[in-house]
Amino acid sequence: MRLDAGLLCFLALVLAVFVAVHHYLEPRFDFGVFYYAAHMVLDGSRHALYNFDAQHAFQIRFNRPPDTLFRNPPFALLPILCIAKLPLLVAFSIWTAVSFVLLYVSLKTLESETGVCYGNWPILLSLAYVPVMASFLHGQFSLLVLASVVLAYAQWKKGQLFLGGLILSIATLKFQLVIGLVAVLLLKGKWRELAGFASGCAVLLAISVFITGIPALLAYPSFVLHSDTPISELPHMANLQGFLSLIGLNHVWILILLSVLTVLWAARAWTDVDRGLLAAILAGMLVSFHLTPQDLSISLVPIYLSVKTGVLPRSRFPLFVFVVMIVLMIWVGTYMPIAILAAPIAAALWWVGRSTLAREQEPQESTVA
Repeated sequence: MRLDAGLLCFLALVLAVFVAVHHYLEPRFDFGVFYYAAHMVLDGSRHALYNFDAQHAFQIRFNRPPDTLFRNPPFALLPILCIAKLPLLVAFSIWTAVSFVLLYVSLKTLESETGVCYGNWPILLSLAYVPVMASFLHGQFSLLVLASVVLAYAQWKKGQLFLGGLILSIATLKFQLVIGLVAVLLLKGKWRELAGFASGCAVLLAISVFITGIPALLAYPSFVLHSDTPISELPHMANLQGFLSLIGLNHVWILILLSVLTVLWAARAWTDVDRGLLAAILAGMLVSFHLTPQDLSISLVPIYLSVKTGVLPRSRFPLFVFVVMIVLMIWVGTYMPIAILAAPIAAALWWVGRSTLAREQEPQESTVA
């Protein structure tokens, strides 16, 4: 993948389109939430960051809808704090450019680690991949989560287990996306990876305390629990909770049982870091309690790893990517519930585990023969 002049010009044009669309439909997107939350920190209300009345006051100030609350941990605001004093559109443009870099680094690293190389096509096609496109338009943190997972994987492949875990801790700015992965690491006894992850979380916790103070941070869990996800959002989440809600079985005990089984199955599939991370990310998406369409950007990792592990034949990879992209575009264009996508994600996880069991049985069958 080369950053030649033609590619740079194309990316600049796409950036301009994203900025223009965001400017026209700004109240519908998420960046304004991070922007007003950053102003709460900078303008003297940092200790009330997780106070409903304080957030509503800043929503009025910045013309945000009342249901668009800031629910991320305080340290998630670090990249926005650097640009929050700029006009919103300028700040969004800078953050979008940074997100372009994060996407490029992620794809380049995946290419290097998996050997799945298609020149400039991955970066070009990824811009039309619905979750990535949505992440850009919303100004979301999903591509930062993607980059942290990819870079952690690269370090684990090099044997830098502690460092990989340390980098993975950055993904806790959307902690619901890594709960499943961390649970799998615990079940597999990946103590060096977990030590790095815990060390990174400790640093991020200290930063969060510095930003909001201890009382505000202690109020954060209650704030999240009482700012429940609207029922209307559940059909737009491709996780177990969204799927169960769609079919009328959204009961806590069913959700817990399926989540436990999902994590156990993913842990069973961890025979090496490639296959294990492939299964763990699929499981993490399913068991996450909040999964926006743009958070599905993390699915780029299992797509590449499925080829690396042989779960998806390399010869079928281009066709697979083409079909997935077209299906997602049709899905969004016809307003079909995204929660249905939890079914193929679960099927993919089952297939990974099944192929792992088949690989383990092959040597035994050969010995018997």
